[in-house]
Amino acid sequence: MKHKIFIYHVIRVAFGMFLVLYSIYNVIKYSEFLERLDRYFSNVTVFDTTIIESLAPLVPFEEFIIGFFITLGIFIRKALVAAIILFGFFALFLLDANYINCATVHLLFSLLAILLLKKDNYDLNTVNFDKDSHQIIQ
Repeated sequence: MKHKIFIYHVIRVAFGMFLVLYSIYNVIKYSEFLERLDRYFSNVTVFDTTIIESLAPLVPFEEFIIGFFITLGIFIRKALVAAIILFGFFALFLLDANYINCATVHLLFSLLAILLLKKDNYDLNTVNFDKDSHQIIQ
């Protein structure tokens, strides 16, 4: 059982750190990130809306926050649900843009977040906040 807990924490921290580092990379190379977004949006048919296009530049900042929470073990359930939704949407968007390889990678990230969410009983030291008493539960 201790090995499963250790493996869960290693995978969770590695996933969170990957999100944090990749988002930092995208912010440093922000012009390249925006060029990739332009290529994606030039190929989409279903997701061709102005609201998605206007919110897309915020993705690295969303990834950073989600990765930060997952790495530190704060609000893990909420961060994993956000990651599942975010990466699931990215997979659909990239499939629509006909970038199959990128869509597959984002689908795998979504599945990893689902697996981490399903196995959250191994995460014994997560900090959560109880809604009713406003106390930290560990």
